[in-house]
Amino acid sequence: MENRSNLICPMCRGNFIAVLNHQTPHFKHKPNNDCKGNFESYIHWLTKVLFKQLKEIEIPELLIEDLPEKKRQYFQFKKNSIIDSKLPFELRDGFMKGLKKCLNDSRKLVIDSVALEQEFKTSLGNIRVDVVVESNGKKLFIEPFYTNKIGLEKRDKLSKMGVPTLSLDLFEFKNHFGSNFSIQLLKKYLYVQKSKSWEYLSNEEYDNHIRNYEKYLLDEIEKNKPLINQIYLDEIKALEDESESHIKKIEEEHNEIIQIGERIKKLKRKLNGEL
Repeated sequence: MENRSNLICPMCRGNFIAVLNHQTPHFKHKPNNDCKGNFESYIHWLTKVLFKQLKEIEIPELLIEDLPEKKRQYFQFKKNSIIDSKLPFELRDGFMKGLKKCLNDSRKLVIDSVALEQEFKTSLGNIRVDVVVESNGKKLFIEPFYTNKIGLEKRDKLSKMGVPTLSLDLFEFKNHFGSNFSIQLLKKYLYVQKSKSWEYLSNEEYDNHIRNYEKYLLDEIEKNKPLINQIYLDEIKALEDESESHIKKIEEEHNEIIQIGERIKKLKRKLNGEL
């Protein structure tokens, strides 16, 4: 074991002990320490420290189900309009089952710099952000949480900032790996996209993702064009056959009407004594 003076408990301000000669190296308080700090405080603090060491992270996809209610309704309207106008009815169910459930794919984000515990002013009051990532001249907020995700008040303040914001689920990490974990394991978890989900995007960003999904829909429909055309050709042939059948039936009925008319004329002549 080794005592590191720069590893300070955020709750009691006492030094942590680094347990290095262990299957899963970790930190702990000195023996007989009566700090009230808990695992939640510790992993939340450690997460922020480790972000300073990361050079890149994976950004998660934006799931359709995670869209705000109004944006989800708008998306469904646009999606249904395209499908209803471009696809035959019999293809729609199967086509929709094969569509991806996210508006964009996950991607890697190169980190230029990281700032911790930054405070910003908004028209709704000040807001403190746990992790502020700078990449290619743009900011990304990351909010690690253990039990309590971002509340409505903070989300409203984030909307005033207009900065894309991710939440990072530390409880899920603890649930999988327990409380006796290695630093490298936590760093790997912070990197992967499955640890994060979108908490806030601007209206413009949501609309841009929806437009990109519309293009994806049209491309997928284009891939089915031969099948779509064949269905339309089959339907045209069926309607033409039905039309010919009706025309033939009308002609037969017309001939019957003519014959009935001739019989009526003949009967009238008999009635008048002309025959």
